[in-house]
Amino acid sequence: MLVDDITITITAGHGGAGKVSFGRQMHSGPDGGNGGKGGDVYISVTSDLYALNQFSTKKHIQAERGQPGDRNRKSGRGGETIELKLPIGSVVTDLKTGEELELIDLEQRILICKGGLGGKGNYEFRSPENTTPRYAQPGLPGETIQVRILLKFLASYGLIGLPNAGKSSLLNELTNAKAKIGNYPFTTLETNLGEMDGKIIADIPGLIEGAAEGKGLGIKFLKHIEKVTLLLHCISSESDHVSEDYEVITNELGKFSPKLLEKNRIILLTKTDIVPEEKVLKQAKELKKFKYEILPISLYDEESIEKLRKKLG
Repeated sequence: MLVDDITITITAGHGGAGKVSFGRQMHSGPDGGNGGKGGDVYISVTSDLYALNQFSTKKHIQAERGQPGDRNRKSGRGGETIELKLPIGSVVTDLKTGEELELIDLEQRILICKGGLGGKGNYEFRSPENTTPRYAQPGLPGETIQVRILLKFLASYGLIGLPNAGKSSLLNELTNAKAKIGNYPFTTLETNLGEMDGKIIADIPGLIEGAAEGKGLGIKFLKHIEKVTLLLHCISSESDHVSEDYEVITNELGKFSPKLLEKNRIILLTKTDIVPEEKVLKQAKELKKFKYEILPISLYDEESIEKLRKKLG
């Protein structure tokens, strides 16, 4: 299962306490050392799109505390730094401030929570006026932040369409994906990804009317096509209402984000091997009014598959 939306709490390490101690020799004075700094928490970026799965059972990330100071002015060891690897395409939102951080570069490394400073030991507080200070600082807490991490795939192409329009089968044919397929609605329960010539194709689970308001599965996955450069709109040639099928999907895209309607699109008339050629020609003519290129396609027609490959290459 792919985790693509999760809320976690991140806490940097608490600073270690300073030490109150005095030398063992007569008149040797204070020698308490300082506490170590708490561990920082960084975010870095990985190409592993399943990286958010690490948080499915662990919703609070806590960095190590700094160690307390010791005798003989020895400072405590600092807490170890934590590095959280998040998938490229993630948007990290601070739920308190609303500030967003978008992860679009594998070289990004960001300090998200700073560890607390260690407390000073009593050696640091000696003075001519107070030669035997009997106090030390406790150390400061590390920063805490609650964030929502939302994964938006950086795919080049997005397969969209009504349930059972042949999207997953086409993804499997074009790429190395092994998406589950079946002759019933909502076979695809999560976004499937495949790679073709270095470009990612995302198969978005079937949309239905009302998806933008949360009906069916669509609302959870529409976010994944916000960044694609080309929409591959699959319409089954088995349908007797191809214009209505087109408009249902298009309306849901516009409700979710008007920007989705500005994206380039190819209409793929799928499953052409199981309907008469005359019907396919009639459907293609009907769909021309939407001003997009129309490509009839069948998994059993290698020529049509190869034509699509070249358009995507």
